[in-house]
Amino acid sequence: MSSDEQPFTLSVSQDTLDTLAKKLALATLPCPAPTTYTDSEDAQDWTYGVPSWREHEQTLNALPQFTRSIEVDGHGVFTAHYVHKKSEDRRRNAIPLLFLHGWPGHFNEASKLLPLLTAPPASSDYPAFDVVVPSLPGFGFSSAPTKTGFALPQYAEASMKLYGHRITRN
Repeated sequence: MSSDEQPFTLSVSQDTLDTLAKKLALATLPCPAPTTYTDSEDAQDWTYGVPSWREHEQTLNALPQFTRSIEVDGHGVFTAHYVHKKSEDRRRNAIPLLFLHGWPGHFNEASKLLPLLTAPPASSDYPAFDVVVPSLPGFGFSSAPTKTGFALPQYAEASMKLYGHRITRN
């Protein structure tokens, strides 16, 4: 990656969690509709406070996360957050893979796939991947664009630069 790459560890202050719990306790929520959603108990927990945030934080921090600065033409410099999970066996033929989350989404969407992509069974011919999962600009822990007009070409430029490519213009 880059020389300004910095390790990233998520650490939400207890004051922030306490404030969130108070706001959630004061919220007037509509009656829940009947659902077949299997995690409805987890969703309901949010009406009574912040459920086991520290467990979620610990799970997220198990991922190899980093930040670095990236300049996007016409939009200045922003802080890019990303997960960079290398092939478990450090195969020389590991394939670089850029995994982009959807909207509205975040980098954690890839967490369940990372072991499958980076550590295929040793007895198989399956390829191994070195995976980079960015938080797109304005999502997760990446800073947001500060100018209007940040669109698909700029997201592509940011992703390519994060992966180490130089952009050339005609």
